[in-house]
Amino acid sequence: MQNMLRKMAIALFVIAIFTGTGSGLGMHDKNFGNVEQGRTYTGTVDIITSEMDFDNDFVIEKSGELADWIDVSPKEFDLKAGNTQTLTVTLTVPEDAKLGEYTGVIKAAGQRTVPTAEEPTGGAGVGYKVAVKSRLRATVIKPGAVEAVTILNVDAPERVKPGSVVKFDVLIKNTGNVPATASPTLTVSKSAEAVATIPGVPIELSVDEEKTVKLYWEAQEKGLYTAVVAVTCGETTTTSDPVSLEVGKSTIPALPAFAVVAAILAAVLLLRLKRGLRRKR
Repeated sequence: MQNMLRKMAIALFVIAIFTGTGSGLGMHDKNFGNVEQGRTYTGTVDIITSEMDFDNDFVIEKSGELADWIDVSPKEFDLKAGNTQTLTVTLTVPEDAKLGEYTGVIKAAGQRTVPTAEEPTGGAGVGYKVAVKSRLRATVIKPGAVEAVTILNVDAPERVKPGSVVKFDVLIKNTGNVPATASPTLTVSKSAEAVATIPGVPIELSVDEEKTVKLYWEAQEKGLYTAVVAVTCGETTTTSDPVSLEVGKSTIPALPAFAVVAAILAAVLLLRLKRGLRRKR
């Protein structure tokens, strides 16, 4: 009976501690990014604790799509309160792995303990389990993969009125050998000084695919402007040729000089013809 009461007291003591203080136990996520078929990658994940935690004996567990591809070291370890444990995570991608995104989880599971009179150093387990997780992510690509995009064309009006919204149609093509994400940005300048920078929505492009991105800028003050589109793909940024834009003049194209002269002569001849007809009457 006394042993049962003592265990209950320990359990209540632990519950009181966890409800009255904050635990700092945590684990970082790990994103390997693009990984090539048949290659091995190494990264680290930290498990952190605070002085408010208890000493624990942790065991590593793996799950998810990446479980069979990863190895974690150490697989079991003691971690004292307030300390940090760094795990080495090794990812080996099979040569025949399908291209695409994969996810996984590594979990550190431990047993909370509290010191007792009988075991002042080790403590007594009270059946309170703890666990923290690290989410893993990797995107499998071909060996020697190249992420690249090309701006094929930027279509925009040459003249607009103040206060109007200018639309830029940007034709982008994936010229690499793997699927890519293209992030466009429009920069409008006046007298070599940028007056607006407008980011566009990132688009996904399969190999050799072309897509048109629409970017918009609200023209305000009159003047001559220059617009440049930049597209970022991976660690590379591609820019377009400058596009000239005039704000303020009429968008109706001016008639050529010979057309104006011809119109005047036609009006004069028509007027003389009318006068001649009146005289005959």
